[in-house]
Amino acid sequence: MKAAISQFITGNAASFKACWSHADDVTIFGGWGAYEQGWEQVGPRLDWAAARFLGGTLTYQRLAQGMSGDLAYTIWLEKNVARVVGQGDRGPVVLRVTHLYRREEGSWKIIHRHADAIIEKIEATAVLQREGSREQTIVLLSCVGASDLCGRACSIPDALH
Repeated sequence: MKAAISQFITGNAASFKACWSHADDVTIFGGWGAYEQGWEQVGPRLDWAAARFLGGTLTYQRLAQGMSGDLAYTIWLEKNVARVVGQGDRGPVVLRVTHLYRREEGSWKIIHRHADAIIEKIEATAVLQREGSREQTIVLLSCVGASDLCGRACSIPDALH
């Protein structure tokens, strides 16, 4: 997974796309806003997002992870020093990232990515949307049970870390 994301920030989405389920129920809340639903939208969104990166270095800070049955999740900070389209110099990018995974035919595949820039706490009114915007649509996702988080050793395959 980390190697695929490292390729992603060089503008190559292919390895990261291979980590995804290609099902109709996949979703992405991307780091540049908006969202996509279904592989027909998510696949091109990944190509578009990768094309915005012009190289960088990436580290991770794992915050939490867990699994239950055929579902799993990871939560981490992606810390990147990147160059992006429209910017000459590299600059810091820190994203809060949550991945949800589903086991499909014996392999773990991403079914959801939520990534957004880490920012300071904001005023309550700062989250208000203008009426009629796409962002007013709420997408509900199923939660994974936390039974594996009670001090037991992590059973998520290393490939997901």
